[in-house]
Amino acid sequence: MEEQHRPGPEWEAARFRVRYAETDAAGIVHHATYLVWFEEGRSELSRQLGLPYRELEEAGVVLVVVEARVRYVAGARYDEAVEVWTRMEQVRSRSCTFSYRVVASEDGRLLATGSTSHVAVDRVTGRPIVLPEPFRSTYAAAAAPTESPGYEPPPA
Repeated sequence: MEEQHRPGPEWEAARFRVRYAETDAAGIVHHATYLVWFEEGRSELSRQLGLPYRELEEAGVVLVVVEARVRYVAGARYDEAVEVWTRMEQVRSRSCTFSYRVVASEDGRLLATGSTSHVAVDRVTGRPIVLPEPFRSTYAAAAAPTESPGYEPPPA
């Protein structure tokens, strides 16, 4: 069995199986799919924090992706069970960064790591705004402390 790459307690997991449509001609998950999975991870983390993305949007705010990074480690295949572990990495007045670890459910094998940075934008004007409460304080409270055991910064 391979080394277990499941992260610690400040992470939340979204679990699902690789769909056939998510694979490429080589039979592995297409590289762009990981960004869709990251979105699923963000949504699940927000739900677990008690503030679903839907509520943020109802408040007139959208979190626009301004940077996305993915480091591919191993390929996943059709029908393989995967876990997308997500945590809040950093929160600032108008922005936030999420980190991700994608692992194979069966053996904990690391498939990919990544991060996305977002800016809070007014849904009507499209201009950056301060992340409103209670979202900012909730996200900040969930942010991973950099001094915690096993802390790993997002991939560069």
